[in-house]
Amino acid sequence: AAAAYRGVLLALPASAALWFGDLRDRGLAAAVEAYTRTHVSPALLSHQLAVLHSPAAQELADAESFAVRALAAAREVVAVATVEDGATLELAVRLPPAWPLKPAEVECRRRVGVSEGRLRMWLLSVSAFLRNQNGSILDAMAMWKANIDRAFAGVEECLICYSIVHPANGQLPKMACRTCGKGFHSACLFKWFQSASKSSCPHCQCPWLH
Repeated sequence: AAAAYRGVLLALPASAALWFGDLRDRGLAAAVEAYTRTHVSPALLSHQLAVLHSPAAQELADAESFAVRALAAAREVVAVATVEDGATLELAVRLPPAWPLKPAEVECRRRVGVSEGRLRMWLLSVSAFLRNQNGSILDAMAMWKANIDRAFAGVEECLICYSIVHPANGQLPKMACRTCGKGFHSACLFKWFQSASKSSCPHCQCPWLH
């Protein structure tokens, strides 16, 4: 019975968590959680972290732009995506002692170039995936990376400060000239208009159309 229980938690973690959440007997739920935390979760946590050293994980990680590290003592996995020098997004997933019966904690510790609303949707999607799907932490990290890749795909540097991410507010160059199509950070563009005493595109010099 114990081996079968471990097998279910390993193969169907989301289903096991749903079953655990539906338990109405508090005494039984507490006993199941205590048994799982002591006798099952340590091995499952080790398995999840070991996957991060697999060939699939090495393929996901890019030494220059994306890195994933596991902190076994803290039961934590951290993914760091580098947009450009000094500009990174950092996701942390902390697994509970009674994994997978209890949900993982997901947080973004560093954000650049992404709005609060979009970031919230990303975090909710990762949390929902870990809670409702029978995937691994590695799968969740791949989802996070895919969101970042889509958000920054084709984004060119601001032609005023020559950075993709604004060094002060972390925004992307989304103010585009309607004539030439070049994008600028709103803060950079405002300073440009003030210093030039005219509202013209820094690139093509055409009047800036609002």
